[in-house]
Amino acid sequence: MNDLSITVKTGAGNSFIDPLLRRWREQPSAQFGAIREAGKWREVSWAQFMERASQVTAVLQEAGVAPGDIVPIILRHDLDAHAAFIGVMLAGAVPSYLPYPNVKHDHVLYWFQHKILFEHVQPRTILVYDELTDAMRSCVDGLNVSIISQSAINAARFARNLHLAGDSAIALLQHSSGTTGLKKGVALSYGAITLQLEAYGAALGLDRVQRPVVVSWLPLYHDMGLISSFLMPLWRGIPIVTIDPFEWIARPASMLEAIERYRATHAWLPNFAFLHLSRMAPSAASFNLSSLEALVNCSEPCKPVAFDAFLKRFSSQGVRPEMLQTCYAMAETVFAVSQSEMGRPPRRLAVERSCLESFGSVREPHSSDESVLLLSNGIPLPGCKAGVERDGRVVGEREVGEIVVGANYMFSGYFNNEEASRNAFSQARFRTGDIGFLDGGELFVVGRIKDIIIVNGKNVFVHDVEAALLGVPGLKAGRAVVFGHYSDRVGSEQIVVVAEREGGAGPTSTEILKEVNRRVVEAVGVSCADVRLVAQGWLVKTTSGKLSRSTNAHKYAVEFRQS
Repeated sequence: MNDLSITVKTGAGNSFIDPLLRRWREQPSAQFGAIREAGKWREVSWAQFMERASQVTAVLQEAGVAPGDIVPIILRHDLDAHAAFIGVMLAGAVPSYLPYPNVKHDHVLYWFQHKILFEHVQPRTILVYDELTDAMRSCVDGLNVSIISQSAINAARFARNLHLAGDSAIALLQHSSGTTGLKKGVALSYGAITLQLEAYGAALGLDRVQRPVVVSWLPLYHDMGLISSFLMPLWRGIPIVTIDPFEWIARPASMLEAIERYRATHAWLPNFAFLHLSRMAPSAASFNLSSLEALVNCSEPCKPVAFDAFLKRFSSQGVRPEMLQTCYAMAETVFAVSQSEMGRPPRRLAVERSCLESFGSVREPHSSDESVLLLSNGIPLPGCKAGVERDGRVVGEREVGEIVVGANYMFSGYFNNEEASRNAFSQARFRTGDIGFLDGGELFVVGRIKDIIIVNGKNVFVHDVEAALLGVPGLKAGRAVVFGHYSDRVGSEQIVVVAEREGGAGPTSTEILKEVNRRVVEAVGVSCADVRLVAQGWLVKTTSGKLSRSTNAHKYAVEFRQS
Protein backbone atom coordinates (compact mmCIF):
# COMPACT_ATOMS: atom_id res chain seq x y z
CA MET A 1 0.00 0.00 0.00
CA ASN A 2 2.97 2.29 0.55
CA ASP A 3 3.55 2.71 -3.17
CA LEU A 4 -0.12 2.97 -4.10
CA SER A 5 -2.22 6.11 -4.27
CA ILE A 6 -5.53 5.06 -2.74
CA THR A 7 -8.54 7.24 -2.09
CA VAL A 8 -10.84 6.16 0.72
CA LYS A 9 -14.37 7.48 0.58
CA THR A 10 -16.14 7.30 3.92
CA GLY A 11 -18.47 9.49 5.85
CA ALA A 12 -17.89 8.54 9.48
CA GLY A 13 -15.09 5.98 9.67
CA ASN A 14 -15.44 2.23 9.83
CA SER A 15 -14.40 0.58 13.09
CA PHE A 16 -13.90 -2.81 11.44
CA ILE A 17 -12.11 -1.85 8.21
CA ASP A 18 -9.99 1.05 9.51
CA PRO A 19 -7.61 -1.20 11.53
CA LEU A 20 -7.12 -3.44 8.48
CA LEU A 21 -6.10 -0.49 6.30
CA ARG A 22 -3.83 0.86 9.02
CA ARG A 23 -2.05 -2.48 9.36
CA TRP A 24 -1.68 -2.70 5.58
CA ARG A 25 -0.09 0.72 5.56
CA GLU A 26 2.14 0.35 8.63
CA GLN A 27 2.91 -3.40 8.80
CA PRO A 28 2.70 -4.81 5.27
CA SER A 29 5.13 -7.65 6.02
CA ALA A 30 3.18 -8.82 9.09
CA GLN A 31 1.79 -12.33 8.83
CA PHE A 32 -1.80 -12.73 7.71
CA GLY A 33 -1.41 -16.46 8.19
CA ALA A 34 -1.03 -19.76 6.40
CA ILE A 35 -3.51 -21.47 4.11
CA ARG A 36 -3.42 -25.15 3.24
CA GLU A 37 -3.85 -25.39 -0.55
CA ALA A 38 -3.31 -28.46 -2.76
CA GLY A 39 -1.61 -30.34 0.06
CA LYS A 40 0.90 -27.58 0.80
CA TRP A 41 1.09 -24.66 3.19
CA ARG A 42 0.99 -21.21 1.64
CA GLU A 43 2.20 -18.51 3.98
CA VAL A 44 0.69 -15.09 3.27
CA SER A 45 1.76 -11.62 4.39
CA TRP A 46 -0.64 -8.86 5.28
CA ALA A 47 0.27 -6.97 2.09
CA GLN A 48 -0.38 -10.05 -0.07
CA PHE A 49 -3.77 -10.57 1.52
CA MET A 50 -4.89 -6.95 1.24
CA GLU A 51 -3.57 -6.59 -2.31
CA ARG A 52 -5.64 -9.60 -3.33
CA ALA A 53 -8.66 -8.07 -1.62
CA SER A 54 -7.99 -4.84 -3.51
CA GLN A 55 -8.01 -6.75 -6.81
CA VAL A 56 -11.44 -8.12 -5.93
CA THR A 57 -12.60 -4.57 -5.20
CA ALA A 58 -11.36 -3.41 -8.60
CA VAL A 59 -13.16 -6.25 -10.41
CA LEU A 60 -16.40 -5.44 -8.63
CA GLN A 61 -16.12 -1.74 -9.40
CA GLU A 62 -15.51 -2.47 -13.07
CA ALA A 63 -18.65 -4.64 -13.04
CA GLY A 64 -20.68 -1.73 -11.71
CA VAL A 65 -21.17 -2.98 -8.16
CA ALA A 66 -22.34 -0.07 -6.00
CA PRO A 67 -22.20 0.51 -2.24
CA GLY A 68 -24.87 -1.54 -0.49
CA ASP A 69 -25.17 -4.16 -3.24
CA ILE A 70 -25.28 -7.79 -2.09
CA VAL A 71 -22.43 -9.98 -3.36
CA PRO A 72 -22.64 -13.73 -2.62
CA ILE A 73 -19.28 -15.54 -2.59
CA ILE A 74 -19.05 -19.18 -3.65
CA LEU A 75 -15.36 -20.03 -3.71
CA ARG A 76 -13.35 -22.99 -2.52
CA HIS A 77 -11.54 -22.65 0.80
CA ASP A 78 -8.44 -20.78 -0.39
CA LEU A 79 -6.80 -17.35 -0.21
CA ASP A 80 -9.30 -15.85 -2.64
CA ALA A 81 -12.26 -16.98 -0.55
CA HIS A 82 -10.85 -15.01 2.39
CA ALA A 83 -9.65 -12.00 0.42
CA ALA A 84 -12.87 -11.72 -1.59
CA PHE A 85 -14.90 -11.11 1.55
CA ILE A 86 -12.82 -8.07 2.48
CA GLY A 87 -12.62 -6.99 -1.15
CA VAL A 88 -16.41 -6.75 -1.28
CA MET A 89 -16.39 -4.65 1.88
CA LEU A 90 -13.74 -2.31 0.41
CA ALA A 91 -16.17 -1.64 -2.43
CA GLY A 92 -18.84 -0.67 0.09
CA ALA A 93 -20.88 -3.73 -0.89
CA VAL A 94 -22.24 -6.50 1.34
CA PRO A 95 -20.55 -9.94 1.18
CA SER A 96 -22.29 -13.21 1.95
CA TYR A 97 -20.57 -16.60 1.93
CA LEU A 98 -22.53 -19.54 0.55
CA PRO A 99 -21.43 -23.20 0.37
CA TYR A 100 -20.13 -24.54 -2.91
CA PRO A 101 -21.59 -27.77 -4.34
CA ASN A 102 -19.78 -30.99 -3.54
CA VAL A 103 -20.24 -34.72 -3.98
CA LYS A 104 -22.45 -34.95 -0.88
CA HIS A 105 -25.01 -32.50 -2.28
CA ASP A 106 -28.03 -33.36 -4.36
CA HIS A 107 -27.10 -30.97 -7.16
CA VAL A 108 -30.66 -30.51 -8.41
CA LEU A 109 -31.72 -29.58 -4.91
CA TYR A 110 -28.66 -27.35 -4.40
CA TRP A 111 -29.40 -25.21 -7.44
CA PHE A 112 -33.12 -25.09 -6.75
CA GLN A 113 -32.49 -23.78 -3.24
CA HIS A 114 -29.95 -21.22 -4.39
CA LYS A 115 -32.18 -19.87 -7.13
CA ILE A 116 -34.87 -19.22 -4.52
CA LEU A 117 -32.27 -17.54 -2.33
CA PHE A 118 -31.01 -15.31 -5.14
CA GLU A 119 -34.56 -14.32 -6.08
CA HIS A 120 -35.10 -13.23 -2.49
CA VAL A 121 -31.76 -11.46 -1.91
CA GLN A 122 -31.51 -9.89 -5.41
CA PRO A 123 -27.68 -9.77 -5.52
CA ARG A 124 -25.91 -7.39 -7.89
CA THR A 125 -23.20 -9.90 -8.77
CA ILE A 126 -21.93 -13.31 -7.62
CA LEU A 127 -18.29 -14.37 -7.22
CA VAL A 128 -17.66 -18.01 -8.16
CA TYR A 129 -14.74 -20.29 -8.99
CA ASP A 130 -14.26 -20.84 -12.70
CA GLU A 131 -15.75 -24.34 -12.99
CA LEU A 132 -19.01 -23.08 -11.47
CA THR A 133 -19.54 -20.22 -13.92
CA ASP A 134 -21.81 -21.95 -16.47
CA ALA A 135 -23.96 -23.65 -13.84
CA MET A 136 -24.36 -20.36 -11.99
CA ARG A 137 -25.41 -18.55 -15.17
CA SER A 138 -28.11 -21.16 -15.67
CA CYS A 139 -29.21 -20.80 -12.06
CA VAL A 140 -29.69 -17.03 -12.25
CA ASP A 141 -31.16 -16.97 -15.74
CA GLY A 142 -33.86 -14.31 -15.77
CA LEU A 143 -32.38 -12.41 -12.83
CA ASN A 144 -30.53 -9.12 -13.19
CA VAL A 145 -27.24 -10.39 -11.81
CA SER A 146 -23.74 -10.71 -13.25
CA ILE A 147 -21.31 -13.57 -12.64
CA ILE A 148 -17.62 -12.92 -11.93
CA SER A 149 -15.27 -15.89 -12.17
CA GLN A 150 -12.19 -16.32 -10.02
CA SER A 151 -9.82 -16.00 -12.97
CA ALA A 152 -11.05 -12.44 -13.54
CA ILE A 153 -9.43 -11.47 -10.24
CA ASN A 154 -6.01 -12.58 -11.50
CA ALA A 155 -6.00 -10.04 -14.32
CA ALA A 156 -7.28 -7.15 -12.21
CA ARG A 157 -5.26 -4.16 -11.10
CA PHE A 158 -5.38 -2.84 -7.55
CA ALA A 159 -8.36 -0.67 -6.71
CA ARG A 160 -7.47 3.02 -6.50
CA ASN A 161 -10.69 4.07 -4.83
CA LEU A 162 -12.18 2.39 -1.80
CA HIS A 163 -15.66 3.10 -0.52
CA LEU A 164 -16.16 2.34 3.16
CA ALA A 165 -19.63 2.37 4.65
CA GLY A 166 -20.21 3.74 8.15
CA ASP A 167 -20.63 1.65 11.29
CA SER A 168 -24.42 1.65 11.05
CA ALA A 169 -24.40 0.12 7.55
CA ILE A 170 -24.89 -3.59 6.92
CA ALA A 171 -21.47 -5.22 6.79
CA LEU A 172 -22.46 -8.75 5.80
CA LEU A 173 -25.24 -11.27 5.46
CA GLN A 174 -24.77 -14.47 7.43
CA HIS A 175 -27.01 -17.18 6.03
CA SER A 176 -27.91 -20.21 8.08
CA SER A 177 -26.37 -23.56 7.22
CA GLY A 178 -29.76 -25.17 6.75
CA THR A 179 -30.11 -27.94 4.20
CA THR A 180 -33.30 -26.86 2.48
CA GLY A 181 -35.80 -24.05 2.28
CA LEU A 182 -35.19 -20.33 2.17
CA LYS A 183 -32.22 -19.45 4.35
CA LYS A 184 -32.80 -16.33 6.43
CA GLY A 185 -29.99 -13.84 5.94
CA VAL A 186 -28.80 -12.42 9.26
CA ALA A 187 -27.87 -8.78 8.58
CA LEU A 188 -24.99 -7.56 10.74
CA SER A 189 -23.74 -3.97 10.92
CA TYR A 190 -20.07 -2.97 11.15
CA GLY A 191 -20.70 -1.47 14.56
CA ALA A 192 -22.29 -4.65 15.89
CA ILE A 193 -19.38 -6.74 14.62
CA THR A 194 -16.70 -4.63 16.28
CA LEU A 195 -18.62 -4.46 19.58
CA GLN A 196 -18.86 -8.25 19.58
CA LEU A 197 -15.18 -8.69 18.71
CA GLU A 198 -14.15 -6.35 21.53
CA ALA A 199 -16.36 -8.13 24.06
CA TYR A 200 -15.41 -11.63 22.95
CA GLY A 201 -11.70 -10.84 22.81
CA ALA A 202 -11.92 -9.61 26.40
CA ALA A 203 -13.75 -12.78 27.52
CA LEU A 204 -11.03 -14.88 25.88
CA GLY A 205 -8.25 -12.80 27.41
CA LEU A 206 -6.56 -12.42 24.03
CA ASP A 207 -4.57 -9.37 25.15
CA ARG A 208 -2.84 -11.57 27.73
CA VAL A 209 -1.70 -14.16 25.18
CA GLN A 210 1.85 -13.46 24.02
CA ARG A 211 1.67 -14.78 20.45
CA PRO A 212 -1.91 -15.83 19.65
CA VAL A 213 -2.50 -17.94 16.54
CA VAL A 214 -5.91 -19.25 15.45
CA VAL A 215 -6.15 -22.57 13.61
CA SER A 216 -9.34 -23.68 11.83
CA TRP A 217 -10.88 -26.13 9.40
CA LEU A 218 -14.35 -24.60 9.72
CA PRO A 219 -16.30 -23.50 6.62
CA LEU A 220 -16.56 -19.73 6.21
CA TYR A 221 -20.30 -19.78 5.48
CA HIS A 222 -20.98 -20.84 9.08
CA ASP A 223 -20.89 -18.17 11.80
CA MET A 224 -18.35 -20.08 13.90
CA GLY A 225 -15.84 -20.27 11.05
CA LEU A 226 -16.60 -16.77 9.79
CA ILE A 227 -16.38 -14.86 13.07
CA SER A 228 -14.18 -16.83 15.48
CA SER A 229 -11.67 -18.09 12.97
CA PHE A 230 -11.56 -15.37 10.32
CA LEU A 231 -12.99 -11.94 11.14
CA MET A 232 -11.93 -11.83 14.80
CA PRO A 233 -8.26 -12.75 14.25
CA LEU A 234 -8.20 -10.63 11.09
CA TRP A 235 -9.44 -7.56 12.97
CA ARG A 236 -7.01 -8.10 15.83
CA GLY A 237 -4.03 -8.89 13.61
CA ILE A 238 -3.77 -12.50 14.84
CA PRO A 239 -2.29 -14.98 12.31
CA ILE A 240 -4.84 -17.36 10.83
CA VAL A 241 -3.93 -20.97 9.99
CA THR A 242 -6.69 -22.52 7.93
CA ILE A 243 -7.42 -25.90 6.35
CA ASP A 244 -10.09 -26.82 3.83
CA PRO A 245 -12.98 -28.55 5.67
CA PHE A 246 -12.93 -31.46 3.22
CA GLU A 247 -9.23 -32.05 3.84
CA TRP A 248 -9.94 -32.13 7.57
CA ILE A 249 -12.77 -34.61 7.10
CA ALA A 250 -10.50 -36.86 5.03
CA ARG A 251 -7.62 -36.51 7.51
CA PRO A 252 -8.60 -35.08 10.90
CA ALA A 253 -5.02 -35.20 12.17
CA SER A 254 -4.17 -32.37 9.75
CA MET A 255 -5.52 -29.93 12.32
CA LEU A 256 -3.29 -31.36 15.05
CA GLU A 257 -0.30 -31.13 12.73
CA ALA A 258 -1.13 -27.49 12.06
CA ILE A 259 -1.32 -26.73 15.78
CA GLU A 260 2.12 -28.21 16.28
CA ARG A 261 3.68 -26.61 13.17
CA TYR A 262 2.43 -23.06 13.85
CA ARG A 263 2.23 -23.23 17.67
CA ALA A 264 -1.45 -22.37 17.50
CA THR A 265 -3.15 -21.10 20.64
CA HIS A 266 -6.88 -21.11 19.82
CA ALA A 267 -9.37 -23.19 17.86
CA TRP A 268 -13.16 -23.54 17.76
CA LEU A 269 -14.80 -26.93 17.22
CA PRO A 270 -18.32 -28.34 17.25
CA ASN A 271 -18.86 -30.96 19.94
CA PHE A 272 -18.65 -33.94 17.58
CA ALA A 273 -15.16 -32.92 16.44
CA PHE A 274 -13.66 -33.57 19.89
CA LEU A 275 -14.84 -37.17 19.72
CA HIS A 276 -13.92 -37.48 16.06
CA LEU A 277 -10.35 -36.31 16.65
CA SER A 278 -9.90 -38.57 19.66
CA ARG A 279 -10.95 -41.60 17.61
CA MET A 280 -9.55 -40.83 14.16
CA ALA A 281 -6.07 -39.51 14.99
CA PRO A 282 -3.62 -42.37 14.32
CA SER A 283 -3.02 -44.23 17.57
CA ALA A 284 0.76 -44.25 17.09
CA ALA A 285 0.90 -40.55 16.22
CA SER A 286 2.05 -37.94 18.72
CA PHE A 287 1.52 -34.19 18.46
CA ASN A 288 2.92 -31.35 20.54
CA LEU A 289 -0.26 -29.50 21.54
CA SER A 290 1.19 -27.65 24.51
CA SER A 291 0.93 -24.25 22.78
CA LEU A 292 -2.86 -24.30 23.07
CA GLU A 293 -4.63 -21.79 25.28
CA ALA A 294 -8.18 -22.88 24.38
CA LEU A 295 -10.07 -25.38 22.29
CA VAL A 296 -13.59 -23.96 22.38
CA ASN A 297 -16.58 -26.29 22.08
CA CYS A 298 -19.32 -24.44 20.23
CA SER A 299 -22.16 -24.79 17.69
CA GLU A 300 -23.73 -27.88 19.30
CA PRO A 301 -24.70 -28.64 22.92
CA CYS A 302 -21.41 -29.16 24.76
CA LYS A 303 -21.08 -32.65 26.29
CA PRO A 304 -18.67 -33.78 29.04
CA VAL A 305 -18.12 -37.13 27.33
CA ALA A 306 -16.52 -35.36 24.34
CA PHE A 307 -14.05 -33.52 26.59
CA ASP A 308 -13.27 -36.69 28.55
CA ALA A 309 -12.48 -38.64 25.39
CA PHE A 310 -10.28 -35.84 24.05
CA LEU A 311 -8.35 -35.55 27.31
CA LYS A 312 -7.85 -39.29 27.52
CA ARG A 313 -6.36 -39.35 24.01
CA PHE A 314 -4.25 -36.17 24.10
CA SER A 315 -3.36 -35.38 27.72
CA SER A 316 0.05 -37.00 27.18
CA GLN A 317 0.61 -34.56 24.29
CA GLY A 318 0.15 -31.35 26.23
CA VAL A 319 -3.64 -30.98 26.49
CA ARG A 320 -4.79 -29.95 29.97
CA PRO A 321 -8.39 -29.82 31.29
CA GLU A 322 -8.42 -26.01 31.46
CA MET A 323 -7.68 -25.80 27.71
CA LEU A 324 -11.10 -27.26 26.87
CA GLN A 325 -13.62 -24.44 26.93
CA THR A 326 -17.27 -23.89 26.02
CA CYS A 327 -19.18 -21.15 24.24
CA TYR A 328 -22.82 -20.45 23.39
CA ALA A 329 -23.11 -18.54 20.13
CA MET A 330 -25.41 -17.62 17.28
CA ALA A 331 -25.29 -15.49 14.15
CA GLU A 332 -27.96 -13.12 15.47
CA THR A 333 -25.54 -11.80 18.12
CA VAL A 334 -22.67 -11.83 15.58
CA PHE A 335 -21.25 -14.81 17.47
CA ALA A 336 -20.71 -15.42 21.20
CA VAL A 337 -23.44 -14.97 23.80
CA SER A 338 -21.47 -16.53 26.64
CA GLN A 339 -18.02 -18.00 27.20
CA SER A 340 -16.61 -20.19 29.93
CA GLU A 341 -13.84 -18.72 32.06
CA MET A 342 -10.36 -19.04 30.62
CA GLY A 343 -7.80 -20.90 32.72
CA ARG A 344 -10.17 -23.32 34.42
CA PRO A 345 -12.35 -26.21 33.23
CA PRO A 346 -16.02 -25.37 32.64
CA ARG A 347 -18.27 -26.27 35.57
CA ARG A 348 -20.10 -29.58 35.40
CA LEU A 349 -23.59 -29.91 36.84
CA ALA A 350 -25.62 -33.10 37.34
CA VAL A 351 -29.38 -32.58 37.15
CA GLU A 352 -32.47 -34.76 37.05
CA ARG A 353 -33.42 -35.63 33.48
CA SER A 354 -37.17 -35.23 33.93
CA CYS A 355 -36.92 -31.57 34.98
CA LEU A 356 -35.26 -30.76 31.67
CA GLU A 357 -37.80 -32.67 29.63
CA SER A 358 -40.74 -31.04 31.41
CA PHE A 359 -39.34 -27.48 31.51
CA GLY A 360 -39.40 -27.54 35.30
CA SER A 361 -37.11 -26.43 38.11
CA VAL A 362 -33.60 -27.87 38.06
CA ARG A 363 -33.18 -30.59 40.68
CA GLU A 364 -30.33 -32.79 41.81
CA PRO A 365 -30.78 -36.37 40.61
CA HIS A 366 -31.79 -39.10 43.06
CA SER A 367 -29.93 -41.80 41.13
CA SER A 368 -27.51 -42.15 38.23
CA ASP A 369 -30.35 -43.47 36.03
CA GLU A 370 -32.13 -40.13 36.38
CA SER A 371 -28.99 -38.00 35.97
CA VAL A 372 -27.87 -35.79 33.11
CA LEU A 373 -24.41 -34.22 33.32
CA LEU A 374 -24.21 -30.76 31.78
CA LEU A 375 -21.36 -28.39 30.95
CA SER A 376 -21.64 -24.70 31.73
CA ASN A 377 -21.39 -22.33 28.78
CA GLY A 378 -20.10 -19.61 31.07
CA ILE A 379 -21.46 -16.16 31.84
CA PRO A 380 -22.82 -13.80 29.18
CA LEU A 381 -20.31 -11.48 27.52
CA PRO A 382 -20.12 -7.77 28.39
CA GLY A 383 -22.91 -5.98 26.57
CA CYS A 384 -25.09 -9.09 26.50
CA LYS A 385 -27.92 -10.21 28.78
CA ALA A 386 -29.31 -13.73 28.68
CA GLY A 387 -32.53 -14.80 30.35
CA VAL A 388 -35.02 -17.64 30.28
CA GLU A 389 -38.70 -17.40 29.35
CA ARG A 390 -41.49 -19.84 30.03
CA ASP A 391 -45.12 -19.33 29.08
CA GLY A 392 -44.37 -15.77 27.99
CA ARG A 393 -42.71 -14.61 31.19
CA VAL A 394 -39.12 -14.39 32.36
CA VAL A 395 -38.28 -16.97 35.03
CA GLY A 396 -35.52 -17.05 37.62
CA GLU A 397 -32.36 -19.09 37.95
CA ARG A 398 -32.53 -22.89 37.81
CA GLU A 399 -35.82 -22.67 35.89
CA VAL A 400 -35.81 -24.40 32.50
CA GLY A 401 -37.26 -22.60 29.48
CA GLU A 402 -36.44 -20.85 26.25
CA ILE A 403 -33.25 -18.81 26.27
CA VAL A 404 -33.76 -15.16 25.29
CA VAL A 405 -30.94 -12.73 24.57
CA GLY A 406 -30.43 -8.98 24.36
CA ALA A 407 -27.14 -7.39 23.31
CA ASN A 408 -25.67 -4.16 22.00
CA TYR A 409 -24.28 -6.20 19.10
CA MET A 410 -27.58 -7.72 18.05
CA PHE A 411 -28.30 -8.31 14.37
CA SER A 412 -30.07 -5.71 12.24
CA GLY A 413 -32.83 -8.14 11.27
CA TYR A 414 -33.38 -10.86 8.70
CA PHE A 415 -32.70 -9.43 5.27
CA ASN A 416 -35.88 -8.53 3.35
CA ASN A 417 -37.98 -10.45 5.88
CA GLU A 418 -39.81 -8.09 8.21
CA GLU A 419 -42.22 -10.73 9.49
CA ALA A 420 -39.44 -13.11 10.54
CA SER A 421 -37.51 -10.24 12.12
CA ARG A 422 -40.58 -9.13 14.09
CA ASN A 423 -41.44 -12.67 15.25
CA ALA A 424 -37.88 -13.32 16.41
CA PHE A 425 -38.24 -11.07 19.45
CA SER A 426 -40.15 -11.21 22.70
CA GLN A 427 -40.21 -7.98 24.73
CA ALA A 428 -37.14 -6.70 22.86
CA ARG A 429 -35.20 -9.90 23.49
CA PHE A 430 -34.25 -12.37 20.79
CA ARG A 431 -35.94 -15.74 21.11
CA THR A 432 -33.21 -18.29 20.47
CA GLY A 433 -35.39 -21.40 20.24
CA ASP A 434 -32.91 -23.13 22.57
CA ILE A 435 -33.77 -24.67 25.92
CA GLY A 436 -31.66 -23.93 28.97
CA PHE A 437 -31.36 -22.31 32.37
CA LEU A 438 -29.12 -20.05 34.42
CA ASP A 439 -27.31 -21.16 37.55
CA GLY A 440 -25.02 -18.81 39.45
CA GLY A 441 -25.08 -16.49 36.46
CA GLU A 442 -23.78 -19.24 34.16
CA LEU A 443 -25.74 -20.40 31.14
CA PHE A 444 -26.53 -24.09 30.64
CA VAL A 445 -27.91 -25.12 27.24
CA VAL A 446 -29.77 -28.43 27.16
CA GLY A 447 -31.53 -28.66 23.80
CA ARG A 448 -33.68 -27.02 21.14
CA ILE A 449 -37.30 -26.31 20.58
CA LYS A 450 -36.72 -25.35 16.99
CA ASP A 451 -37.42 -28.12 14.52
CA ILE A 452 -33.77 -28.43 13.60
CA ILE A 453 -31.43 -31.35 14.12
CA ILE A 454 -27.72 -30.51 14.09
CA VAL A 455 -25.86 -33.55 12.75
CA ASN A 456 -22.09 -33.08 12.99
CA GLY A 457 -22.55 -29.33 12.72
CA LYS A 458 -25.05 -29.49 9.85
CA ASN A 459 -28.59 -28.20 10.32
CA VAL A 460 -31.29 -30.61 9.16
CA PHE A 461 -34.89 -29.38 9.11
CA VAL A 462 -37.16 -32.14 10.36
CA HIS A 463 -40.03 -31.06 8.10
CA ASP A 464 -37.85 -31.75 5.08
CA VAL A 465 -37.12 -35.27 6.29
CA GLU A 466 -40.80 -35.88 6.99
CA ALA A 467 -41.70 -34.60 3.53
CA ALA A 468 -39.23 -37.05 2.01
CA LEU A 469 -41.05 -39.90 3.73
CA LEU A 470 -44.38 -39.11 2.12
CA GLY A 471 -45.33 -41.83 -0.33
CA VAL A 472 -42.88 -44.47 0.92
CA PRO A 473 -44.56 -47.80 0.12
CA GLY A 474 -45.58 -49.60 3.29
CA LEU A 475 -45.77 -46.48 5.49
CA LYS A 476 -49.04 -44.91 6.58
CA ALA A 477 -49.25 -41.51 4.92
CA GLY A 478 -48.52 -38.62 7.26
CA ARG A 479 -47.82 -40.92 10.19
CA ALA A 480 -44.07 -40.46 10.58
CA VAL A 481 -42.22 -38.25 13.04
CA VAL A 482 -38.59 -37.13 12.88
CA PHE A 483 -36.42 -35.79 15.68
CA GLY A 484 -32.82 -35.61 16.85
CA HIS A 485 -31.35 -37.93 19.43
CA TYR A 486 -27.92 -37.23 20.93
CA SER A 487 -25.41 -40.06 20.54
CA ASP A 488 -22.54 -40.24 23.03
CA ARG A 489 -20.71 -42.52 20.61
CA VAL A 490 -20.73 -39.99 17.76
CA GLY A 491 -20.76 -36.83 19.86
CA SER A 492 -23.58 -35.21 17.92
CA GLU A 493 -27.30 -35.33 17.36
CA GLN A 494 -28.48 -37.99 14.91
CA ILE A 495 -31.65 -38.34 12.84
CA VAL A 496 -34.31 -40.68 14.22
CA VAL A 497 -37.43 -41.67 12.30
CA VAL A 498 -40.43 -43.38 13.88
CA ALA A 499 -43.10 -44.34 11.35
CA GLU A 500 -46.30 -46.33 11.42
CA ARG A 501 -46.75 -49.21 8.96
CA GLU A 502 -49.69 -49.67 6.65
CA GLY A 503 -51.91 -52.63 7.38
CA GLY A 504 -52.13 -55.63 5.09
CA ALA A 505 -49.62 -57.05 2.65
CA GLY A 506 -46.84 -54.84 1.37
CA PRO A 507 -43.10 -54.40 1.31
CA THR A 508 -40.98 -56.14 3.91
CA SER A 509 -39.49 -54.21 6.81
CA THR A 510 -36.06 -54.45 5.22
CA GLU A 511 -37.38 -52.96 1.97
CA ILE A 512 -39.12 -50.12 3.82
CA LEU A 513 -36.02 -49.27 5.86
CA LYS A 514 -33.87 -49.23 2.75
CA GLU A 515 -36.29 -46.88 0.95
CA VAL A 516 -36.59 -44.56 3.97
CA ASN A 517 -32.83 -44.19 4.23
CA ARG A 518 -32.46 -43.66 0.49
CA ARG A 519 -35.03 -40.88 0.42
CA VAL A 520 -33.68 -39.13 3.52
CA VAL A 521 -30.12 -39.11 2.19
CA GLU A 522 -31.37 -37.81 -1.14
CA ALA A 523 -33.40 -35.05 0.53
CA VAL A 524 -30.99 -33.73 3.16
CA GLY A 525 -27.64 -35.39 2.52
CA VAL A 526 -27.56 -37.16 5.90
CA SER A 527 -28.49 -40.75 6.70
CA CYS A 528 -30.74 -41.85 9.54
CA ALA A 529 -29.14 -43.19 12.69
CA ASP A 530 -32.25 -45.15 13.61
CA VAL A 531 -35.55 -45.94 11.89
CA ARG A 532 -38.31 -47.63 13.88
CA LEU A 533 -41.38 -49.12 12.23
CA VAL A 534 -44.28 -49.20 14.67
CA ALA A 535 -47.88 -50.36 14.63
CA GLN A 536 -50.70 -48.03 13.69
CA GLY A 537 -51.74 -45.88 16.63
CA TRP A 538 -48.30 -45.88 18.27
CA LEU A 539 -47.56 -42.23 17.50
CA VAL A 540 -49.03 -39.63 19.83
CA LYS A 541 -50.95 -36.56 18.61
CA THR A 542 -51.50 -33.20 20.26
CA THR A 543 -54.98 -31.93 21.11
CA SER A 544 -54.97 -30.07 17.81
CA GLY A 545 -54.49 -33.31 15.91
CA LYS A 546 -50.80 -32.85 15.04
CA LEU A 547 -48.11 -35.39 15.80
CA SER A 548 -46.30 -34.36 18.97
CA ARG A 549 -42.59 -34.37 18.26
CA SER A 550 -41.50 -33.97 21.88
CA THR A 551 -43.89 -36.59 23.27
CA ASN A 552 -42.97 -39.13 20.61
CA ALA A 553 -39.27 -38.44 21.15
CA HIS A 554 -39.76 -39.17 24.84
CA LYS A 555 -41.70 -42.34 24.04
CA TYR A 556 -38.92 -43.44 21.70
CA ALA A 557 -36.31 -42.76 24.39
CA VAL A 558 -38.21 -44.92 26.87
CA GLU A 559 -38.87 -47.85 24.52
CA PHE A 560 -35.90 -47.75 22.15
CA ARG A 561 -33.20 -45.69 23.96
CA GLN A 562 -29.95 -45.66 22.02
CA SER A 563 -26.49 -44.94 23.39
